[in-house]
This record gives sequence, C-alpha cells and structure tokens, in this order.
Amino acid sequence: MLKTAPDASVTAAANADADAAPHLIKGNVSEEEKRAALKILSHFVSTRERSYGADVGQQLRLVEINVWERDGHAATGQTIFEVDVTKEMCNVFGTLHGACAAYMVDPCSVSSLVVLGNATGIDGTGVSQSMNLIWHQPARVYVAPPPSPPNLTLFF
Repeated sequence: MLKTAPDASVTAAANADADAAPHLIKGNVSEEEKRAALKILSHFVSTRERSYGADVGQQLRLVEINVWERDGHAATGQTIFEVDVTKEMCNVFGTLHGACAAYMVDPCSVSSLVVLGNATGIDGTGVSQSMNLIWHQPARVYVAPPPSPPNLTLFF
C-alpha cells in the first residue's frame, strides 16, 4: 500500500533495534514472530554497501502481520507495508518508477511467505522467479502536510 501519510509502524531501517519495535506492528501474531519478521526483512533489504536498493528498501514500513488458520493449520500469511514515495524513487514525470516499485514488491511479497513459514515451522524464504505487475494509477511524491498549530483538534 502506498500511503500519503506516515503511520505508527516500523521501517526496515529501524530493524537493527527490532527488540523495541514489535509493539508498533498490528496483527494477530506474537511479538516474538513480529521480531523475527523484522529481522528477516532487515536481512533482505540490508545496507547500501551490501545490497541493491537498500536505501529504498529501508524506507518500507511494516505495519501489520497476520496468520490465519484453515482446518487447524496455518494456511495464509499476510504482511502489510507502507512507504512514502520520495523524489529519489521517481521517474522524470514525478511518479514512482516502475522498477523501484517492482523492487519494493519483492521483499514485501516474500515477507508473507516468511511469516507463514515461521508459523508452520518451514523455511519460507526464497527468491522471486517471475513478476507480473499491472499499474492502475501512478504514485506521486509524498508531500507532508504543514504541522497543525498546538492544541488544535481536527474532526472530519
């Protein structure tokens, strides 16, 4: 999900301190499972010296992790990420570059397999072999709204 406003969540860059982060992630899995998911995501996006696209990958925010059961066994894993689109992610038209979006889809899509694997006791890591992405609308650079004056409450 490409958000237009930051939310309470955990960026991949913050995963080095994963012990402090799991309580910020929503979902129906334990904090231990959230901590494990953060550490694995951190490994996949790594650091600029070790990994392609790390500057972008470290901006991904993991906001929710769920595992649902079917017939008494873990059957579906879900991870939800958010990211603010920055100028460095955009093409000459000021919209999210398709290659950048595809890069972000890669660790986000494998994360649900990792979470499901963790719940079932199998290795859910792997590599993408094929992607078929269809764009319905361009994502533009996120511009933060101006800060609200102190003691002002807005209701919509």
